[in-house]
Amino acid sequence: MKTTSNTVFHRFGLIDQQSHHWIISLFMISLLILPFGFMTFKGLFGVLSAICLLLSLLTLGIKPDYPSNFFKEKCSFLIILCLSATVLSLLLTQAIRGDISAASYDGPVRLLAALPILIAIYKHRINFPKLLSLVIPLALLGILIFAKLSTHIYGERLTNHYLDPIFWGNFSIILGFMSFASIQSQDHPLLKIYKFSGLALGITMSLMSQSRAGWIAAIIMALVWLALNRKELTFKKLVVITFASLLTLVLLFILVDSFSARVNGAITEISGWLNKTQTESATGFRLTMWKMTTHLFSQSPWVGYGEFSTLPVTRDPYILSFADAESIMTIQCCGPHNEVAAQTLRSGVFGILALLATYMIPMYIFLRSKINQSTVMGMMLCTGVFICGFATEMLGLKISYTFYAILTSGLMATTLWQKK
Repeated sequence: MKTTSNTVFHRFGLIDQQSHHWIISLFMISLLILPFGFMTFKGLFGVLSAICLLLSLLTLGIKPDYPSNFFKEKCSFLIILCLSATVLSLLLTQAIRGDISAASYDGPVRLLAALPILIAIYKHRINFPKLLSLVIPLALLGILIFAKLSTHIYGERLTNHYLDPIFWGNFSIILGFMSFASIQSQDHPLLKIYKFSGLALGITMSLMSQSRAGWIAAIIMALVWLALNRKELTFKKLVVITFASLLTLVLLFILVDSFSARVNGAITEISGWLNKTQTESATGFRLTMWKMTTHLFSQSPWVGYGEFSTLPVTRDPYILSFADAESIMTIQCCGPHNEVAAQTLRSGVFGILALLATYMIPMYIFLRSKINQSTVMGMMLCTGVFICGFATEMLGLKISYTFYAILTSGLMATTLWQKK
C-alpha cells in the first residue's frame, strides 16, 4: 500500500525508496517523535520507545524495494555483540558468583531490544541521521522549556523534576554537538542556522545545568569533529576555528560566574583531595570512590561484586583507613559515579570488556566508513557519552540505555546501507 507520507519522506531524503507500506510511515513518524519524549515527561520516552519497537517489528515482515539481509553484513556479528555485551557479562559473572538477579538486566536488555529497530532502518533504507538532524534543535528547545516549567531541587542548576543536572546537562550538550555535526555543505543557509541553533541550545543548557563533565566532553567532541573534517579544513579555517573556540572559553570564564565558579571549584577540590586538606567535596567524594574501586577490583578482578549494596566496603580495613562515611554510603547506594568503575564493580574484567564493546564497536563501524553525516553524528554521540561517563554513570538509567541504544542502532544501520 502506497501512502502520501512516504512520498514526502522520500522527497526530503528521509528514506531511500519511493513507495512503502503505511506501517513504515508510522514507524518513521515514531522515530521523528521519539526525541521529544527524552528528558521531558517522566515515562513518556518509555512509551514512545515501546511504540517504536512494536512498529519496527511489524515492518520486518514487509518486503523492501531493495533486497537486503542484515545478517549477511560482515560486521553484523560485531553489532549484535555491541548490543548484547553487557547482558552477556552479567549472565557470566552472576553465574560464576551464584547470585542471579533479574533486576540487573532491566537496563542492559534495552540495548539488545534495539536490534529490531536497527534491522528495520537498515532493511528499508531510512536515513536516520537526517531525520535526527531535523528534530534535535526542536527537541532541545522542548526539553529546555519543560525544565524551566518543572519544579526541581537543585537551586540554580537547571534540570527537570526527576533527573539530576549532571545527566540532564551532559545529554543536552551531546545532542547539541550531534546537531552541529549534521550540518552539510549542501544545506540551505537557513537549515544550517537551524542546525547550529541546536549546538547553541545544547551549550546554553549545559551551562545552566553547571555540569562540568559535559564541558570536558565538549572539548573532546570538538577535537574529534576537527579530526574527522581535517581534509575539508584549510589552515586558515583551522586557525580561525581554534582562535574562536579559545576566545569563547575565555569569555565564558570571565563573563559567566557559574562557569568560572565551577571550574575554580573543581581545581580547588582536586587540590584539597590530593593534599588531604579537604577530602569531603563533590570531586573529593568521586576521587575517594574511585580509589575504593581500584582496591575492590584488586580483590575480585574477574567477576566483580554484582549489586553495589553488596560491596564489602564497611569491613575492609584498608578502605576504612581513608574513606569517609559519605563516600561509603554513596558507593553502596548509587555506585562510584564513573561508568568504567561501575562496570568493574558489577562484573570485573568482563564488565570492562562489555563497556568497551558498547562504545568502541559503533566507533569502529563509523570510522571504517566514508566520512558522512551518520559517521560524524555517531562519533559525537559515542565520544560524548563515553567521556561524560568518567564523571557519572551515563547508562545507569533505563531512559539512557534506551536512548543510547536507539540512536547508535539507527546511525549504524544508516551507515551500513549507505555503503551499498
